[in-house]
Amino acid sequence: MSSTLLSFLIASSVLNPTMNNNHIHTLTDNNNNHIHTLTDNNNLAIVIPKQSNKILTNPGIGFTELERVVSNDPENPFYEGPPVISYPDTSTMYYRWYWDQLTTATDPQLNEKMLEDKIDSVLKIAAAVNKKVVIRFMALRGKNDPIYDPDVNKDSSGIPCWLVQELYGHGVNGGSCHLSDSEAVNMFKNPLFIHRMRQFLDVLGKRYDHNKALLRIDMGMVGTWGEWNLSGYAPSTSQSVGLTDNGYTLHDLEPYIDGLSHAFPHTPKTMLGTNQGDFLSYATTRGFGWRVDCLGDWGEGWNEMQNGYPDLIAHASDINTNIAPDFLFTQRWKKSAVDFEICQDSLQDWSRTSNPLHLTYDQVQKTFNFALEEHASLINAKSHPIPEQYQSLLKGFLNKLGYRYQLNQVDYSREVPQGGTLTINSQWQNLGVAPSYTNYPVTWRLRTADGDIVAYYTSTANIKNWLPANHYEDQSPIYKISDHFQLSPHIAKGQYFVDVGLVAKNTHMAKVLLANDTKMTTDKGLPYILNNNSDVDTPSKGSDHHQYSDNSGQYVPDNRGQYVPDNRGQYVPDNRGQYIPMDNGQYAAITSDKIKNNNDIAPYLDNYSLYSHQKMDKKSALFYVSQHSDKYIKQQNNIGRWHEITTINVI
Repeated sequence: MSSTLLSFLIASSVLNPTMNNNHIHTLTDNNNNHIHTLTDNNNLAIVIPKQSNKILTNPGIGFTELERVVSNDPENPFYEGPPVISYPDTSTMYYRWYWDQLTTATDPQLNEKMLEDKIDSVLKIAAAVNKKVVIRFMALRGKNDPIYDPDVNKDSSGIPCWLVQELYGHGVNGGSCHLSDSEAVNMFKNPLFIHRMRQFLDVLGKRYDHNKALLRIDMGMVGTWGEWNLSGYAPSTSQSVGLTDNGYTLHDLEPYIDGLSHAFPHTPKTMLGTNQGDFLSYATTRGFGWRVDCLGDWGEGWNEMQNGYPDLIAHASDINTNIAPDFLFTQRWKKSAVDFEICQDSLQDWSRTSNPLHLTYDQVQKTFNFALEEHASLINAKSHPIPEQYQSLLKGFLNKLGYRYQLNQVDYSREVPQGGTLTINSQWQNLGVAPSYTNYPVTWRLRTADGDIVAYYTSTANIKNWLPANHYEDQSPIYKISDHFQLSPHIAKGQYFVDVGLVAKNTHMAKVLLANDTKMTTDKGLPYILNNNSDVDTPSKGSDHHQYSDNSGQYVPDNRGQYVPDNRGQYVPDNRGQYIPMDNGQYAAITSDKIKNNNDIAPYLDNYSLYSHQKMDKKSALFYVSQHSDKYIKQQNNIGRWHEITTINVI
């Protein structure tokens, strides 16, 4: 038999698998998926999608950005400061606001413009780039923290001046808004403060509780930085900065947890754990997830990794020491998220041998493993560089962190009559350490070779129920779905591609990448990578890395799924600290008037043109939506998340 004839027969069998009466045929399609035909059913075929070990950037998992949209894009699309190329791709932005950043010094009502410029802008830009936001509201700054927000009085301690006046009789008409140590320490017991806090949260809840870009609320409002301690203000006579050391009981602070639950009934919530008090278990029995700071603290003597976290976890369910124990605390991850924030400013700090808090390589591995053992979903690594020596550890870690859904097998009807029933039986695994806390319905679609989508079929399966193994090193359970879909009699006879996507509820927008290495298509049925530039070569098969641009000059993924720059040059900071091109200045920050008149991003942002946020660190910064960032927005909305699985014939 000639090689040409053999190739033709194999290609024909891939698209139209035929049955041998005594054998199961194994074939490979264009995605390197394995296709079997069964001997006991001449219309049933099985496809085994190829697995992938790539890091997946999916909603609600991985590393978070800290008060910026994107760190690792070399073009710095939102003028947020120097890019951090070593930081992984992210799906979540973490933002924090003090009370005095959302209302003026004299008006108790939340200020519309301050809300628009800060919270609204962040949520809208997150939605535009397919990201989610975690928010913390706070009432007490660090004692000597600088204030860069021009909306805030320079002597403010975190709450607006009008509230200081109500509570303590100073702060308006030229008086200082600054809280004394005693005022700050005792403020959270004050009935008037609690009443105003509830009003504050209720107004925010009415505005944001149903916002689709809001991933969850981090329980702040109590203590310094909203972190449930009194650092900087606790009297020298107290044993520590803990709330219980300063006279607080669970009864004193229940209103804060209850108040957030009342204000945001539909938004997932997390509660900070501390090594003292019964606040965390009170919250987790009410549906809160939990989080802790200082992941990676291996300091000499008492430290979080060996003492603080184990004690916290044990205390949460201890009936002898906890007046509100949560007996199911170690199982709460199945319904509510677990998040961590790293200790020190960056993983670079961990790596410096001159640092007294330096971590050994083994300690970094143990730190990551601990987060996996506790079924974590998000890690706040503060948008700072990741040392090269940790990158291999990081890949294994991110491939487990949160959920990771893999499609193992699909048996399906190879041929379906017009108006007949399409059977799709599928098998899935969650190879991560947590479920998705949002259901993204499993949806199948039929697509022509030209990309025209002729039908969608949504399964009743709920992926929130697809739990991983109890321990990150164990085998994950397999979840089986059996779906039967009635085809419209109006679907023309012919061959159709079958794609699968995990979509946003009540939409056909695929949001979750699977751990499968299949051909990817967009929501519109187009190929993931469109390369119409004849001057640019497509990466050769097997190449690890190839720098190329698509026809619009955007950044596009190489064959590893990574984004690589085209040939437009490097970027250097100007005298404002903004990043602009070396050659033509095309992407320098433009004026507000020009931005307001730019409607290029209207399909994504509803003409909300200027986005600004005053950062709470060393210097203030603005981020803008302009023609520069518009390219990044369009790119993020063109990422393929539909997986091509196989083909069927409508007869």
